[in-house]
Amino acid sequence: MTQTAALPAFAVQAVKKALHDIPMNATVGVQITGVGVGWATGEAPETAPFHNHLGTIHAGVQFLLAEAVSGAAFAGAFAAQLMTAVPLIEKLETHYVGRAQGDLTARAEAADPAALPQAHADFAREGKARLVLNISVQDGENKEVMRAVAHWYIRARPQQG
Repeated sequence: MTQTAALPAFAVQAVKKALHDIPMNATVGVQITGVGVGWATGEAPETAPFHNHLGTIHAGVQFLLAEAVSGAAFAGAFAAQLMTAVPLIEKLETHYVGRAQGDLTARAEAADPAALPQAHADFAREGKARLVLNISVQDGENKEVMRAVAHWYIRARPQQG
């Protein structure tokens, strides 16, 4: 994962605030640490209340982190459209590949960088677009513990007449 396109600071702060204000994200401590055009990073601390029966980080925390960073990456990709459109996640395919110990970090980015210009063109033409993002979650030992693929959709809000 290598995308690095930047967003203006005010847009980064707006995306972070939107994701941090989601009650479930706040409950488990999900934080968005970076946002760009079609990419985002985030973290979630290891805390005892969110351990599973094995004493490792519960899959639900990993899921919330993956969903949040994919949402931030999608919002970064469509920052200019967010005031007049609604982003929605359609599907989050998850694959847990290891036991998670220690603080979690995650990165999401467009699965195909060439798809971003096409998605923008679709939105401009049709008022709707889709974008697929890949997510990787690592634990405190920098070991990948989850991989996910998020399918996001954006549609223009109906105009008030």
